[in-house]
Amino acid sequence: MMAGVAIHTVDSLWHAAGSLELRFRLAPGHAQGQYSGVFGMGMGLCYTVAPSLLGLLCVTWGTPGWLVMGGVFVAAGLAMPCVPQWAGSSREIADTD
Repeated sequence: MMAGVAIHTVDSLWHAAGSLELRFRLAPGHAQGQYSGVFGMGMGLCYTVAPSLLGLLCVTWGTPGWLVMGGVFVAAGLAMPCVPQWAGSSREIADTD
């Protein structure tokens, strides 16, 4: 149980740091509000769509649905490191000093 709590805590800290990086450091200074708004809208969409999607795939489809969801999570996890690298190379990074 303690290992699970520790892993969840570290993951939450990484998520917070990553989301701040995507919302503020990669956004141009004049558009940080817009970037933050779109990021928040995406999170709201996830909270709205996820229960229906998980119900459809994992409950209705059974084992194949769980495998599809696992594949989606693996693909998203593998693609995510490429997003900030691409964004950083395609635009000027906001100065944090």
